[in-house]
Amino acid sequence: MAIISEEIGDIFSAPPKSILIHACNARGAWGSGVAVAFKQKYPYAFRKYNARCLSPPTGSKISIKQHQANVVGTTLLIPPPKATNQRQVSKTPHYIACLFTSLDYGKRVSPPEEILKNTGNALKDLAKQVAEIRELREEMGNCHAVRINSGRFGVDWQKTKAVLQGGDLDITVVRPEGEDKADEAGGKLEQPPAKGEKAKGKTLPTGINTRGCNGRASIRASAESSFEKQMRGVKRKVGKDPDDGDEHREDMQGQALARTHPGIAKRRKKMDLDR
Repeated sequence: MAIISEEIGDIFSAPPKSILIHACNARGAWGSGVAVAFKQKYPYAFRKYNARCLSPPTGSKISIKQHQANVVGTTLLIPPPKATNQRQVSKTPHYIACLFTSLDYGKRVSPPEEILKNTGNALKDLAKQVAEIRELREEMGNCHAVRINSGRFGVDWQKTKAVLQGGDLDITVVRPEGEDKADEAGGKLEQPPAKGEKAKGKTLPTGINTRGCNGRASIRASAESSFEKQMRGVKRKVGKDPDDGDEHREDMQGQALARTHPGIAKRRKKMDLDR
């Protein structure tokens, strides 16, 4: 049974050569949650991860979707860059372990039961890869992880922790201070309000209906307000146009004629048609 300890801190402050573990989807996207921080701090690792998701094995005739389905339940262990690239080494001093626990993300994220099963399989794959690297006496530190699956994947952290304890790797779970309240909420992190919802202590922009009973009228009012602003800008520009000297033209009966386009007025004046 593995030892899973928890501490408060910054996972990216782990010693060099440590293994940083986080859960990923198989679509090649690090677009929300802690994955965004991994993408910003380890662009080299993101490119490797993205290529794994979008590139079937060489010589394989399977589709990308089938390849992504096969990736679920495995782990991509990305080593730090070699010392020949000192600049990149400074950006990526850790091993990055991408556990493919969900096929998709967002509204199409895998069910919690599947995510937990995939987590167990991915951990076995990671333990195998770690053992192989250590047999080669490669420098490799300890395992550090965030509370995987408990953010955007919405899985109870205590259930994921039980899966980690059943694995073969001792892991230090590092969490920021803001995650202390996650246990009180059943192990799930607080998610940002969805579109159209009103967050506590915050107000939505004017024109957005927060009651949901008259959405079309609210959207129409917002659109009209935007149109009026544009028209005011147009009127201001028109008001600043120089006078073309054509506002007093009359027909043979003495009736005022509409103003002529400035370009036409200039040509008429040049041809001595307006006297």
